[in-house]
Amino acid sequence: MPKVSVVIPTHNRPELLKRAVNSVLNQTHKDLEVIVIDDGLEKRGDDVINSFNDSRLKYIQHPEEKGGSAARNTGIKNASGEFIAFLDDDDEWVPHKLATQMAQFESTPRDVGFCFSAVENVYPNRKRTTTVPSGIADYHQLALSYFKSLLTVTLIIKKYVFEEVGMFDEQFPSHQEADLMIRVTGKFKGVGINQPLVRVAMGGHQQVGGSLNRRILGREMLLAKHMEEFKKDKKLLAAQNFGLGLMYRDNTQFVKAAEMFRQALKNNFSMLYFIHALSMIFGGKVYKRLRIKSS
Repeated sequence: MPKVSVVIPTHNRPELLKRAVNSVLNQTHKDLEVIVIDDGLEKRGDDVINSFNDSRLKYIQHPEEKGGSAARNTGIKNASGEFIAFLDDDDEWVPHKLATQMAQFESTPRDVGFCFSAVENVYPNRKRTTTVPSGIADYHQLALSYFKSLLTVTLIIKKYVFEEVGMFDEQFPSHQEADLMIRVTGKFKGVGINQPLVRVAMGGHQQVGGSLNRRILGREMLLAKHMEEFKKDKKLLAAQNFGLGLMYRDNTQFVKAAEMFRQALKNNFSMLYFIHALSMIFGGKVYKRLRIKSS
């Protein structure tokens, strides 16, 4: 039985898949299996998988498109390992990723359920390294505050954690990882490693689930699902109101944006929230005029 099961969902991008799989099979930590779940119907990845000669590699095809969350859940259900890690088909791990994380995570007590790291965001013309907190801690407030703080592609999660908190919510069109980690951090501590152990592709190709409408719907569902948690901290709730308001504004949903900015002000007065609320006067005409002048 392998120690770590690595789940890689793929969707109509076989040209990217090979690099991702290679980055896992070439890990210095060898006690692993790789489970590729093919959720795309237009371009299957079977030719890529067949090009490898490695018994650690498993390949599962969905008969119909079910989405990224369902693909990851299929991987979790078919995992043999005690630890489950994730990678997207357009990203790649550095060679010592698993070894670095497992050295700090493998022997932790039961109440430490996950491990995460920083990443290197790779843009077409530049790179940027993120930072994350280090050490064993309660990361629930971080998961509630910053939805991209615990990236799925960096995570290793003990398998029993999913039995206690559930898997990815397949109803969400976006923000699935944020929802999962709010649930995970509500019951388990984590290990943060402030090293960029994953190279994340930024731009240059279509991002799955990247449309603004999908991101707005996912954010709405996330806030609704965990509203009781957010209500415990009015300042935090105001920040989430404001963030959703910005998304509405960028999608020219000015009435909804104005309401979210008002909610932010109600929960925690801030000049930033006040100015944005003012910009929504007359159906966003003030904002549109200011935007034209600044462009």
